[in-house]
Amino acid sequence: MSNKIILFCSIVVASLLFACGSENLEKDFKATFVGTIQEFTGDSAIIDAAEVDGKTLGQISINLAVNPNETFQIGDRVRVGYDGMIMESAPAQINTLTVEKVE
Repeated sequence: MSNKIILFCSIVVASLLFACGSENLEKDFKATFVGTIQEFTGDSAIIDAAEVDGKTLGQISINLAVNPNETFQIGDRVRVGYDGMIMESAPAQINTLTVEKVE
């Protein structure tokens, strides 16, 4: 009998942990910036972003696949939402969460 209770409690706890971990990341971004698309590389683009979080970074690689409903072109200004982490590489890279055109 006690094994059934332990198994039931384990299933309930696992279900609660799974439900808490399935958040929508698109709306959970911590930082944004606006930049201009300079070039494409597959599903990614190189953005010329003058300033991000007070730092001048120059070019940043973003993932355009997070917004499959939009068609982007070179020269488009876009607002990018990301998790706040910037990888120091050439060009800088981020974990892109949202991308939208800016008029």
